Amino acid sequence: MKRIAFTAMLLFAIFLTSFGAISKSLKKFVGDRAESLSYEINNENLLCDQMLQAFYVNRFYNPAWVNQIVPGDNAFDLLDYIRNVDRQGLQPEDYHLQMIEDYLEKIHSSIPVDETDLMLLDVLLTDAFMLLGSHLYYGKVDPERAGANWELQRKDPNLRLDLELEEALIENKVVRRLNMLAPAHRSYWMMKKELEFFNDLNEQSWPAILSERVIKPGDSSQIIPKIRERLNKLRYALSDSISITYDGELEKQVKMFQNDWGLNTDGVIGKVTLECLNYPPSRLIDQLKVNMERFRWLPSPAVEKHIVVNIANYRLDLIAGTDTLVSMKAVVGKEARKTPVFNGRMTYLVFNPTWTVPNTILQEDVIPELMKGPGYLTKKNMKLIRNDGSELAYNDVDWSTISRSKFPYTIRQDPGPGNALGKVKFMFPNAYDVYIHDTPSKSFFARDARAASSGCIRVEAPFDLAVSLLSDAQEWSPDNIRYAMQQTKEQTVYLKTPVEVEVIYLTAWIDGKGHVQFRNDVYQNDGKVLEALNQKPVEVGIKTM
Repeated sequence: MKRIAFTAMLLFAIFLTSFGAISKSLKKFVGDRAESLSYEINNENLLCDQMLQAFYVNRFYNPAWVNQIVPGDNAFDLLDYIRNVDRQGLQPEDYHLQMIEDYLEKIHSSIPVDETDLMLLDVLLTDAFMLLGSHLYYGKVDPERAGANWELQRKDPNLRLDLELEEALIENKVVRRLNMLAPAHRSYWMMKKELEFFNDLNEQSWPAILSERVIKPGDSSQIIPKIRERLNKLRYALSDSISITYDGELEKQVKMFQNDWGLNTDGVIGKVTLECLNYPPSRLIDQLKVNMERFRWLPSPAVEKHIVVNIANYRLDLIAGTDTLVSMKAVVGKEARKTPVFNGRMTYLVFNPTWTVPNTILQEDVIPELMKGPGYLTKKNMKLIRNDGSELAYNDVDWSTISRSKFPYTIRQDPGPGNALGKVKFMFPNAYDVYIHDTPSKSFFARDARAASSGCIRVEAPFDLAVSLLSDAQEWSPDNIRYAMQQTKEQTVYLKTPVEVEVIYLTAWIDGKGHVQFRNDVYQNDGKVLEALNQKPVEVGIKTM
């Protein structure tokens, strides 16, 4: 009704204001700054300079959002989208919201309408669409600056937002076009609903629940009713019982909660479980915003078979389309030796691999042990290798000349029970020398937090992964794979179909059952992204054209 009334009040002014005058004003505004490519309105910079200029030049400076000198439906659709973009974790004020509303109000109350006001409104709407489209497609925050080791291949840098806008206006589907620019990941759109839920929850009281002891199923405690109430608020289905006994109904929901937080699902309400229950909705809102931004950094969802390793979830999944073929626990890099976020292509695997010690581990861990004597080489089944590939004995080295920074040899560990790579490694060549492999250190998989490696990714069930990756190779039956893993000779096997690998970092997402998942920010990266999200944008994510 507001749009109809607005239009009706202004229609009689068509003859008082010239459509051509608006085009003339646009040409002067855009053309006069063509060389500097610097635009501002009311001391607020416009950020889509190149795209904005190309857009208006290509349409001969005709206004885009003014229909018969009246703001059309596209203008109001974009305004509504901007007003509600906080549901996607972005800030409406970043997209000229206040100025757009001010100019609409000014135009609404002015007869005759000032063509300069209409022109400036048109430019503001154009810049807002392009800036918002860029943020939805690439992300508002540059991951290379605030992503912390985020080196994942980015989306097509040649996105023509001027053409995207032209098509949106022709189709009269501005909202649809913006949604198409946003991530196609199912999880992203479900997180939008979760953000609304936790924003509503943030209006409620959220007192801390305290306990001085661990509570196990069957125990009684005065805080049990509070825990039931808290879980109910978080949408875990429980009856309205006020019993102080930790019964089976509550145990089931506690285990579901623990699963959704990546905790051991033992049903025990200990320090960590209670800590997660006490996290205020405001914290979870921030976590959702940060990870919706990370989804905007991700490539488009793959449909072919691919591997996803979520560092913060300590887990590897082999996925085909929407089906998870294999899922297993993983150990990732410790804080001092973080696993980077990147993608690569797995082309082969190696049964019973030798391990050439990487330079960082060599300098920090191995050389200090070697300086103590030859026992370390024997214990670890390692060899000293010259640059020409030949082996030399420990006593052939003048250790008085050796230091961490001066070590002209390579250390290689032979296949065997203690080999750091276990029985198989999965190779996707990359600049970080990071790969996926088995491990003799199985105890780490029993931990909730599994940041313990030197950067590579250790997996709990390497046999299952090998079987799935070689499923299209008839000669590699499960029995043949098991036999190969029991040998002591290194054997390389190339995949018939290379598999894309994405090593990502998400601390919140939606799982296949529609449950929101939260994880600990193991590398302390969320705060950097949140800080950047809350700042005023100073540039478009990727300069296109």
